[in-house]
Amino acid sequence: MKTVPSVVLMLVGLFAHDPARAAEPPTAPVLRIEAGMHTAGIGCISVDAAGRLALTASQDKTARIWELPSGRMLRILRPPVGEGSEGELYACGLSPDGALAAVAGWTGYEWDRSACVYLFDTATGRLLRRLPGLLNVIQDLAFSARGRYLAAVLAEGDGLCVWETSSGREIGRDTDYGKRDSQGVDWHGDDQIVTTCWDGALRLYELREDGLRRRACLPARGGKQPVSARFSPDGDCIAVGFADSTRVAVLDAADLGFRFAPDTAGVDNGSLGLVAWTRDGTTLAAGGQWHLRSGDSGLRLWPQSGRGKPRDFAVVSNTILDLKALPDGGMLFCAGDPAWGVLSADGERTLYGQSPVADPRGWFDQLRFSTDAAVVAFGYEPFGKGPARYSVKERRIEIAPTKEASIPLHAPRLTGLKVSKWQDSVGPRLNGQLLPIKPHEISRCLAIASDGAGFLLGTDWALRSFMAKGEERWRVPAPAATWAVNLAADDQLAMAAYGDGTIRWYRADTGQELLAFLPHADRKRWVAWTPQGYYDTSPEGEGLIGWHVNRGRDKEADFFPAAKFRDRFYRPDVISLVLETRDVSAALEAANKAAGRVAPAAAPVQAFMEMAPPVVELALGGARREISVPLGVENFTLRYRVRRAGSEPVIRLRLLVDGRPVSVEAPVPENDTAEATVSAPLPTKDCVLEVLAENRFAVSEPATLRIIRPGGPAPAETAVLKPKLYLLAAGITDYLNNDQLDDLHFAAKDAEDFAQAFQRQEGGLYQKVEAKVLRDKEATAANILDGLDWIKGQTTGKDVAVIFFSGHGENDEELRYYFCPHDYDKARRLRSGISFEAIQKTVSSLPGKVLFFIDSCHAGNALGKLHSAKSTGAPVDVTRLVNELAGAENGAIVFTSSTGRQVSLELAEEKNGAFTKAIVEGLEGQADLLRTGKITVASLEAFVAERVKELTEGQQSPTVAKPQTVPDFPIALKR
Repeated sequence: MKTVPSVVLMLVGLFAHDPARAAEPPTAPVLRIEAGMHTAGIGCISVDAAGRLALTASQDKTARIWELPSGRMLRILRPPVGEGSEGELYACGLSPDGALAAVAGWTGYEWDRSACVYLFDTATGRLLRRLPGLLNVIQDLAFSARGRYLAAVLAEGDGLCVWETSSGREIGRDTDYGKRDSQGVDWHGDDQIVTTCWDGALRLYELREDGLRRRACLPARGGKQPVSARFSPDGDCIAVGFADSTRVAVLDAADLGFRFAPDTAGVDNGSLGLVAWTRDGTTLAAGGQWHLRSGDSGLRLWPQSGRGKPRDFAVVSNTILDLKALPDGGMLFCAGDPAWGVLSADGERTLYGQSPVADPRGWFDQLRFSTDAAVVAFGYEPFGKGPARYSVKERRIEIAPTKEASIPLHAPRLTGLKVSKWQDSVGPRLNGQLLPIKPHEISRCLAIASDGAGFLLGTDWALRSFMAKGEERWRVPAPAATWAVNLAADDQLAMAAYGDGTIRWYRADTGQELLAFLPHADRKRWVAWTPQGYYDTSPEGEGLIGWHVNRGRDKEADFFPAAKFRDRFYRPDVISLVLETRDVSAALEAANKAAGRVAPAAAPVQAFMEMAPPVVELALGGARREISVPLGVENFTLRYRVRRAGSEPVIRLRLLVDGRPVSVEAPVPENDTAEATVSAPLPTKDCVLEVLAENRFAVSEPATLRIIRPGGPAPAETAVLKPKLYLLAAGITDYLNNDQLDDLHFAAKDAEDFAQAFQRQEGGLYQKVEAKVLRDKEATAANILDGLDWIKGQTTGKDVAVIFFSGHGENDEELRYYFCPHDYDKARRLRSGISFEAIQKTVSSLPGKVLFFIDSCHAGNALGKLHSAKSTGAPVDVTRLVNELAGAENGAIVFTSSTGRQVSLELAEEKNGAFTKAIVEGLEGQADLLRTGKITVASLEAFVAERVKELTEGQQSPTVAKPQTVPDFPIALKR
């Protein structure tokens, strides 16, 4: 049932613990995916005694703590990682009180030549202790009933090891496991242990004052490969599931004698390797590789403590890899999709976390590329379902594309050489001869060069390039199983789609990686990046990758989202050139030259260490990061620590409530270990406090604490006046220097119509709407800046601020954004343009809720009767602006009219821009999608996205970026 390849285990067993060879984890920053959920199989799941926390461990080298029953992710645990398998997690355990998380797998071999278990503090994410000296991969972990002890079982006969949790002292171990893998371990109380092993035996232990004693070792009746064994809650019996059998056995816990076999009639495929009892012992559950007729993996439940008539439930599409009981009679499960969730006592799936990325299984002939390999067709679902197309140069994804003929796309070539048994096989052949791949390495996909001079082979472990006679030209490790490969029309570029959701491009002659692309499963966000960290992204997409930085063997790693290094690494111009130049350095040089941009002196890694933001840690809130504060308390003392991650000192701390700044100065602690406090003003409702630390280059990730206010709003709160709305709208149709910028048609009218739509909300959601509308000659740089000062001066913490800009925009050589007022002059950009810095300074300082609408990618023409005006040059890039304003440090909700290289279109018959037309319709009531009488941010987003596509016949795709800590809220009432 475990997903560790046996060939890996054999190699691991060769390593002996040799302290003299101990080293430290690599310190160079490593780019990794972070999509909010695991991106590889989840091999283990655990839960605390109260059923309030769940812990998952994955081969993606992270463990994650989740809140139950909401499923909200609370924290990511990041042990040190290395190349290849180092850092992959196959086992986890959560202490009964939820305070400790133990994780392990292929952990520590790269530097210690032996494995270890990592113990984390769930409240802070700190790595508290390593338990080293294990001679093989750790397969399973379990805490004793009161959390006093931790047990681990290992692969390749290295058996069982038990530690005292508080001290890390080893209590005992048993390595007499016949050189076979031990798969599972379970406790009853703090003194009884049972383990499984693929030598066919169960082993029963007793923990005494003098150490660990084996009480019994007997074959498990029902199969030869027992996977899991679980004590019944009363400790009277043990249930056992098998990898090689559809049977389940229930044994006597005293002597492992056979008692009975639950009814497995109808289980005619796979196996039921995972077993679990409900907390009251009245129901037994089993699942694993058994698939129902629907194709889903099934879970069988037997009432009457396993003797009753079974019930079957569909759980997940992939193999179930672990089961744990919940206090309410439900079951936690995890699977290889990756997925995890909760099945209620009634068999209803009440919580389900799925893979956050595209699923490339079955794509072997679906991964198609344009002649230059800069356009790729793929599917979000297995076998190419959910088709989409990504253009590197157009910088966007097209969902369900219809213009196939306009850009010919080429499938992988499967003829020209006699390659056989290459699909889902451990024995691929060329001309009937086995190819030189590793034992147990499964081949998944093939692409043959157009001239027959060689071919690509994708396997579970590697992407391999072979010459026509079978000599291996190069091999690169695969980040996950390789499900599809292809070659460019000229055979100069190799491409592969991997199980982690990425599509990657390589030089076909050397195997050097050039580019990676990750589409999120929400079909909106994406990011593309080079190995050096230069990236392009959709709005909100840059959070999908970041830098993992090891801090030594005994410390948790840091992780910094790519957004923290936006100034240096956000380079869509480099990404657009890298496939053409086939060299990242050459692409960087060409992009810098084209933009007149001076290349930075420091190398990327040096720049990273200089720019790394601080790390903030809160000293309260526990694993759930929440605390209850009575309504009578108006201020809360927040304790925190701040640590440098790079070389720059911390210069400022900021405090936010529900994503908006408060006028309280938070002191900077004296050093990395010192605590500091700040008195935070609290509203009389539940809220989220955030602390941000910044250095000269970057702002930290927010440290968050949820404040629960028991009893609901205070009586006085119900009498508070409705909020006011302050609105600044600027629209420019006629430009003073129209030899530089094309005049538009309806931008000024858009500003007027937008403002009126909100003004009609006065007396409804808002007690008053005050608007400042600047049109054409009124919308000078000076007047717009005055307008920004006005809205900043008027808005209080209980108000809503709305800013709308419609007109042209431009970027400088650093891709910094400028909105173009009526009197804009390119030669005087700094004085005549509205810079991003001016917008950002206003947005970040507004204490109330902030919505920013921007429509500045105009084409200068309109659909319908109007004719094209002269070109204004390359479309403006607003992605950087959007992502920065929506960051936690600025906290704005940003609506933008278009994405990528799209232009914003105007509608001749409607006399509005398509974007504004959709917004006004939405605010008037059409965005009341749930028929509640209210238009919220989320419902307006959904309506505008579909309506603009409809109005522009799919040529324009608006988008919205939102801070994670700002909840959805109503912005209008249906009139």
